Amino acid sequence: MRISSWDFAYVRIACIKLSERNDPIFISHPYEKPMSTTFRALQPELIDALRSTQIWQQNCPVAIERLALVEISYVDFDSARHDDGELIVFDAVAPRVQKIFERLLELKFPIAQIKSLHHYDGDDEKSMAANNSSCFNFRPIAGGKTVSMHGYGLAIDINPVQNPFLTFQENDGIANIHPPAGWQFINRRNQKPGMIEPVISVFAENGFVIWGGSWTTPIDYHHVQPPRMVADLLTIMNKEDGIRFFEFCADRHAQLVELLSTFDLTELAALYKSDSDLFFDKISIA
Repeated sequence: MRISSWDFAYVRIACIKLSERNDPIFISHPYEKPMSTTFRALQPELIDALRSTQIWQQNCPVAIERLALVEISYVDFDSARHDDGELIVFDAVAPRVQKIFERLLELKFPIAQIKSLHHYDGDDEKSMAANNSSCFNFRPIAGGKTVSMHGYGLAIDINPVQNPFLTFQENDGIANIHPPAGWQFINRRNQKPGMIEPVISVFAENGFVIWGGSWTTPIDYHHVQPPRMVADLLTIMNKEDGIRFFEFCADRHAQLVELLSTFDLTELAALYKSDSDLFFDKISIA
């Protein structure tokens, strides 16, 4: 689906801060049933599926043993509850991802489906077209060579149809919409169920402070992630230290990007490897 830059000028507007409202459009009352979102290590059959579909490969920055399966309960667009959601994430962030989806269920935020990318052979376009919410997929960023934050299990995509990915043919003033059905949701001021703006704060409060909807080009409305420095540091940490570090990031989410900018990644990584206690002391007093 394409729209011209002239048309796009009418719909590319600053998103209103619905997350600050007291009457989010998707909530009527907390969901009545008990929460059941949990996480655990990957089982052998899932590991085999990730390998056979090349969603995980040997040169992935995260060992397959460091991935975790978050099993999620959610409600769909008909308010029906599902307990079959599956999100594969870096194990260090699994406790916070659990909190995110427990909160989304409590708020009755609608999600079309949540399936691991091995069901789509790692094909993002197929996953987006199916309006599938997902996380881990070892691949480069779109149009580049750098490993995507999805390749770390640290980027979450929510309802790609209601929150499309936009790329631009800048010389021609053309916007490309992925998936094409997302054209109905380009006007972000006209909020509809499943659009991510009302729950951006839920992700941010749990360490996923970067939202692709705030980018200039491309614009990725369905994408949330922590800063890349967090990914680089998590990959050198053991699981326990990784959880501790990500808790630190979540607790300081409002200042996280600014705080990390005061540090040099190479120096922090070297400090952690030489003395992890001193590393945590240093970042805690910053």
